[in-house]
Amino acid sequence: MNRRGILHLATFTLAGALLSACDDTDAEETPMDAEQILAAAALAAPETEASVEDGVLKGAEAWSKVVTFSGSAEQIEAWVEASFPGGIESKAYKDDLAVAVERLGEGVQKKGDRLAEGVEGSTAFVVVVGQEAEPVVHAAVRRTGR
Repeated sequence: MNRRGILHLATFTLAGALLSACDDTDAEETPMDAEQILAAAALAAPETEASVEDGVLKGAEAWSKVVTFSGSAEQIEAWVEASFPGGIESKAYKDDLAVAVERLGEGVQKKGDRLAEGVEGSTAFVVVVGQEAEPVVHAAVRRTGR
């Protein structure tokens, strides 16, 4: 094989290797169940059944999901303690705070609900814990950097 043939072969081999390394932007799979989504934000899995919905996707976010679950006050307190050592002290001073509305929509967060937000690596979250006798937890989790 002559020099030109080797150069073409090397070029195509290198191009193929680069293309296979530059896989689809979904190379990091989007978590699909509640446990995986919460784990991405370093939050504990609930001991109760949870639902998952698509969340608001903004800008360069790779994915956004909302996990919702409820249980007895004891179950929810155990989840809060496992996810936030020391608990969640912050309580909403009014209905529909901007941080909750931005990710959960209007009417989800009420005055007096406990509210937590944070970032774990490239994953951000907002958690609202309701005040009902059987509290409802809404956790909006999103990953940045497509």
